[in-house]
Amino acid sequence: MVSQALLDEAYPIIARIAGIRSKNGAFAYYTNEDISQEVWSMCLDALDRYDRSVGPLENYLVKHVSNRLKNLKRDKYFRPGSDLATSGHAHVRISLVNALPLDAENADSGCVILGCSSAPVNPLERVICNESMEYLRKNLPSGLADYFDDIINGNKISKILMDEIQCKVVKLLEERGDDG
Repeated sequence: MVSQALLDEAYPIIARIAGIRSKNGAFAYYTNEDISQEVWSMCLDALDRYDRSVGPLENYLVKHVSNRLKNLKRDKYFRPGSDLATSGHAHVRISLVNALPLDAENADSGCVILGCSSAPVNPLERVICNESMEYLRKNLPSGLADYFDDIINGNKISKILMDEIQCKVVKLLEERGDDG
């Protein structure tokens, strides 16, 4: 239990740290307000472990928040397009961040994918992408079309099938005249 005197001493320090760290602390799907709340939570949690013999309260809290925010970023942040973003724990985090509502029948209509670039999707590019997907589905051999949909939905398939589908897709797009 933290004493009231320590809370009174810590309040302005925490407010100052939260203000400073939240100004430029946003990353991935964490907003500046989220970072401020995280700082408050981290500091209030750390007060239980504060020992005056270690040093001043402000130094203790600043160092604690710095370390905890680094850990938060390490655990929650990813760069779309990086190799890490497509495998392992980073892939799991991305999948959770981009989770769609369970009751959504048409996910494209109103869902916002978080954690990706903030640039809006160009409607023309979406139409071209959808047309290309339909073209590939119609022209892939029937045995590979289902596996192609599995790939598009993020499911894993064997490397042999993946290589075969990639070769067929490249060939179909070349025949169609796409510059991909």
